[in-house]
Amino acid sequence: MKIGDEMKNVVVITNPMIAANKSADVTLSKFLRVIKPSVDQIQVIGGNLSVEKDLKDIELISFPIVRHPNKLKRILSVIGIQLKMTKAINRIGKKGQPVYFWIADKMILPYFAAKMKGMEVNYFIYGNVEKEGTQSGFTALSGKLIRYMASHATYVCMESQSVKKEWSGLDVKKEKVIHLYTNIVAEPEFQNRNDVFGMVCRLTPGKHVVDCIRAMSEIHDFHPNWRLEIIGSGKQQQECENLVNELEAKEYISLIGWVEHSDLQNKVKSWKYLLFPTDTEGMPNGIIEMMGCGIPAIASPVGGISDVICSTNGFFLCGSTVLDLKEGMEKAIELSENEYAKMARNAYETINREYTLPAAQAQAKKWL
Repeated sequence: MKIGDEMKNVVVITNPMIAANKSADVTLSKFLRVIKPSVDQIQVIGGNLSVEKDLKDIELISFPIVRHPNKLKRILSVIGIQLKMTKAINRIGKKGQPVYFWIADKMILPYFAAKMKGMEVNYFIYGNVEKEGTQSGFTALSGKLIRYMASHATYVCMESQSVKKEWSGLDVKKEKVIHLYTNIVAEPEFQNRNDVFGMVCRLTPGKHVVDCIRAMSEIHDFHPNWRLEIIGSGKQQQECENLVNELEAKEYISLIGWVEHSDLQNKVKSWKYLLFPTDTEGMPNGIIEMMGCGIPAIASPVGGISDVICSTNGFFLCGSTVLDLKEGMEKAIELSENEYAKMARNAYETINREYTLPAAQAQAKKWL
């Protein structure tokens, strides 16, 4: 595609990737696949960058970064990498060229560099850190940075229309909605699934995993055939393990840990429901990927979740307390096998219609 006589090149800025798991690689790769057909060249600037094999023709401008255990050193290393990223933008950026800040919520110095270059700044917003988990001075500062960058961007970008509702009072002048996607499972079996609630998430306070474990313990007293399986890792790992032991619940609550994305569908294919309480969200991959397997979600109506789930393809939670979770799980258990099969099929068809790669690419083409 051309703009006048020039190639249409875009720059993508992203936060440094962590070594703990490959979730950042997977998500970045999805975004790049969505925008790739609409542009001629993509340059990605970040730290410890990695993308999946089919995207090797994309230019990665990657700087090494070590996650220091010492907090001050960690902050200094983030500032250092931002300075390197700023130099890269000054070197390659052009006036009017689109730059996408994709999962780049703290990249304030590269942001200023792009603004100074006169680039078209596209800034993605996700779940509101001001609402998530335990609040601190650091999360308050993050919230202020995100609000500033979004308010002064050329376009505020989001993966789904309702994400901006998470940011009350945000000044959105122009916006772009660029969906992500999931790989759809070939017609799954909607009946005779195992009585399993599954979770795919970070083990952090904002995801209410501890509350889910407690709720499952109480559900088990009345429905002993039901199980809870939890896929994910995070800072509450040890707390969750200790609680499962304390409740003597190992027989019906499994902490599976991190699962490679390529193995995920095989791990979840027997689940009956996805349990997804959360304080705030953009458009979570976990929701569209599980629904793409025909697994209905029991989820909080926040961010993009409220755009994809409705009464015919899943359940909304009234809150995230143990009582709220129990009520949502009980409603799901009460569905007859025929009602469940209908809901599971509706979940699958929603994703098959709106959240495939071709659908996401067509949506992105309108903006790129």
